[in-house]
Amino acid sequence: MQTEINILDFALAFLYIVAISAACIYVRLLKIKTQPHYKYFYIGLLAKMIGGIYFAIFSVFYYKGGDTLFYFEAGKACNEYITENMAENIGFFVNPYIFKNNHDFLHQYMYGSRDVLTIVYHTTIISFLGLKSYLVCTILFSFISFVGLWLGYSNLCKMYPNASKYLLIGFFLVPTAIMWSSGILKDTITQGAIGWILYSVSNIFVFKRRKSVSFIIIFLASWAIFNLKPYLLYVYIPCLLIWIQSIYKAKIKSIFFKVTILPILFISLILLSYFISVNLSKDAGKYGFDKLGKTLEGFHSWHGFLAATQDQSGYSFGEFEFTPLGILSKVPASLNVTYFRPYLWEVRNLPTLLGAIEGFVLLLFCLYLLVKLRLGLFTKIYKNKEAYFMMLFALIFGVVVGISSYNFGALSRYKIPAEMFFITSLILVYCISLGEKRIKNR
Repeated sequence: MQTEINILDFALAFLYIVAISAACIYVRLLKIKTQPHYKYFYIGLLAKMIGGIYFAIFSVFYYKGGDTLFYFEAGKACNEYITENMAENIGFFVNPYIFKNNHDFLHQYMYGSRDVLTIVYHTTIISFLGLKSYLVCTILFSFISFVGLWLGYSNLCKMYPNASKYLLIGFFLVPTAIMWSSGILKDTITQGAIGWILYSVSNIFVFKRRKSVSFIIIFLASWAIFNLKPYLLYVYIPCLLIWIQSIYKAKIKSIFFKVTILPILFISLILLSYFISVNLSKDAGKYGFDKLGKTLEGFHSWHGFLAATQDQSGYSFGEFEFTPLGILSKVPASLNVTYFRPYLWEVRNLPTLLGAIEGFVLLLFCLYLLVKLRLGLFTKIYKNKEAYFMMLFALIFGVVVGISSYNFGALSRYKIPAEMFFITSLILVYCISLGEKRIKNR
């Protein structure tokens, strides 16, 4: 059955938007006196919801298909199966495999991989709240993602209160992220989960508060990412541990302890991140360490095939082997394609145009910082704990997605977490240099 958006969907969507907006305006009024960055609360929410609505309309009327509609139809079918025989099928929420091999259930493809089953499971739950309306369910997905991102943004604003206006850009106002992480997609959930983890880690190690709840949130958010995109954790966990080490390093004043204890702590964190990643990898299926190279090569080949046969705006680095040396040789090209391409003359369709404009603006911003700060740009990134951790993640993950996508459409989705941290890291440096300039001019 083809997913549709009709007048009833728009009417329901309007009611949900009004209800969510009213609740958020109330929260804003409560928080704004003690947390000034809450003046941007509704802007961030509005960006996510508009992005979700645009994505939903685009998927139904322009693409007329795609993963998002498959996920929704499977979730809707699960919803209908559960409501038809509640006593027998309510067990789906505990064991989502109960419909497997049921010949009456036509969406068996959802059992093809854990990531698909996970997104369908979440969609099923949301479909009960969204009255099985694709447009309403999309709005709810965007809202849930927004909450996680906002909490991560909020804690960062508490560390850098003078940068709150600019930090909003990296978290909520990047055009491709607004579109591709606001619909019924894996990226929407993982992006929100990244925000939840950032919020919880900063709670524990920076603000020293809500530790028990924060550990639970880290576990749940990590579990969601692991089931959807485990390779994100392979990069995110080590970078977070390096951030934690930097936090403790800044607090230690004794030179003796810095020389003796910190190297031991650093090595321990590296070993811990390796141990965690290896153990995660064992249950990661096609994203396990032993299969990751073949999986990336498969993405590379498939997206390249689509670009060659279906005019899907592809790019190429030429022939190379998926070995450490082979990947290393393509690092500059992969970072360039992740953050600055497609170029304006490579545009073939409307979504690609959005990415091209975004990449061009980001390139201008990077050039501006290089001209203004020169080598000081790299020094400031290294010296700032948060900017360093975010840039480290952005560079590593940027290489991975750039080298494996080979398709600008796929790249615009895969790069969302990396681009958020890349832009945020640069914005932090910009705001720090701006503050230093104001002090000098006094």
